[in-house]
Amino acid sequence: MDVVNNGSWTPYGGFSTSITVQDDFAYTLPEEMPSEVAAVMMCAGFTVYSALSRNYSKSSKKIGIVGIGGLGHLAIQFAQVMGFEVTAISSSLKKREEAIEMGAQNFLLVSDLTELEKMAYYFDLLYLTAHGGIAWGEMLEMLRKRGKIILSGFPKIDVGSVDLVSHELSIVGSFLGTQEEMIEMLKFSVMHDIQPKIEQMPMSQVNQAIDRLRQHKAHYRIVLVNDNV
Repeated sequence: MDVVNNGSWTPYGGFSTSITVQDDFAYTLPEEMPSEVAAVMMCAGFTVYSALSRNYSKSSKKIGIVGIGGLGHLAIQFAQVMGFEVTAISSSLKKREEAIEMGAQNFLLVSDLTELEKMAYYFDLLYLTAHGGIAWGEMLEMLRKRGKIILSGFPKIDVGSVDLVSHELSIVGSFLGTQEEMIEMLKFSVMHDIQPKIEQMPMSQVNQAIDRLRQHKAHYRIVLVNDNV
């Protein structure tokens, strides 16, 4: 298997033994943060921290996090500490217990139509971390007037214009953040003990790791560890 063909974009040294980076984009890690944790926090953690911190306000506190995977499980932890009222929204009932343990006050199964109806016009924000299987009609109906959908996943967007226009809703993308936000995120994570759930595998098993991802067997995040370190 060619790992180059399994990235989202053109690879720039992710599987190299060494790289050179501009010093503006090199960060001192907190002593309390192991490198295997930092590997996840500086990608997935950075992504969700930026999205949530930019969209939090006293008038926008009820948030539904859609997709409880590599991004979503960290989004729950960050959002809870920031002061959001967090509802985890998933297609898998198996995620309920862990989502509550990570800080979600509520759990919503997307196939439970009765519960979906109860959440009509409930959320200020919906944060979509999933890449597919989005029930767009139901998502729009759960937003309050002038509510917002934030995308960090890459699902196909298929929405009708009636709810979008009449309720003055918005859909925005959030992709990573600034250097200042990276430094904030690292400090915030240590201060509040925000931890990714990871599996460690040796770099020599990169193909097996990619297979686990493709088969949806990874438990949130896989971190590759250099065999000789």
